[in-house]
Amino acid sequence: MSAADIHLHLKEIYGVQTHLERHATVKELMTTRLRDVTSVHEHGVKMIGFVGKLMGLDVVIPSELSTDILLLALPSSFNGFVVNFNMNKLEATLEELVNILTTYEATIKKEKLVLLVGSSSCTKKEPKIEGLYRII
Repeated sequence: MSAADIHLHLKEIYGVQTHLERHATVKELMTTRLRDVTSVHEHGVKMIGFVGKLMGLDVVIPSELSTDILLLALPSSFNGFVVNFNMNKLEATLEELVNILTTYEATIKKEKLVLLVGSSSCTKKEPKIEGLYRII
């Protein structure tokens, strides 16, 4: 077996491995969704890692597509953000987008907390006196 044959054989073997790795990475990128137990920052870093891995495998993903993939992986609680992002035609790198999403996540968690605290306060019914509320 000549050196050229060995080189070709190794290329075939590693080419198959690269193809499998590329396929697995694309699958992970396209099927990963943000779950309630994960922060948007962790999720974003994971997605950026998949995109970077694909770049290392010579797969070029346009920035608009990678942004759309990241936004599509968000739960419905981020729908308002996604609509606003797209309506205003905002542009950001994936890293910038993850930072913006992290800020948005903190805001919606804070609003949710305020709503929970506000709705949990119990109101006491004042006794009525002849059809009017008693003033104390």
